Amino acid sequence: MEALYRKRVEEVFSRLEKALRDVDPDLVECELAQGTLTLTFADHSRCILSTQPSVEQIWLALASRGTAYHFNYDAEKRSWWDDKGKGVEIFSFLMNYLKEMTGLSLSL
Repeated sequence: MEALYRKRVEEVFSRLEKALRDVDPDLVECELAQGTLTLTFADHSRCILSTQPSVEQIWLALASRGTAYHFNYDAEKRSWWDDKGKGVEIFSFLMNYLKEMTGLSLSL
């Protein structure tokens, strides 16, 4: 089960890295290290995605806003959704957030 979780997390992180590969690092920098993917923006704010294997979640933190989301994988929908039932899907959230922070419309 953990192998499947790790594979799904890797897909999320890879899609983000690929989408940001050709983006000017002055707008947003993407760094993956030790199970954590950090997006650093021009204003030095960060979006941090971290793996939480014990609960099989991806946690997303926006420290500058005091906001955090915990995402569970929904096998039926084949996507990651917030665990509070607010209807927040990880890629939709990230596309909107990246648009707000960089002005770029990226496809994830």
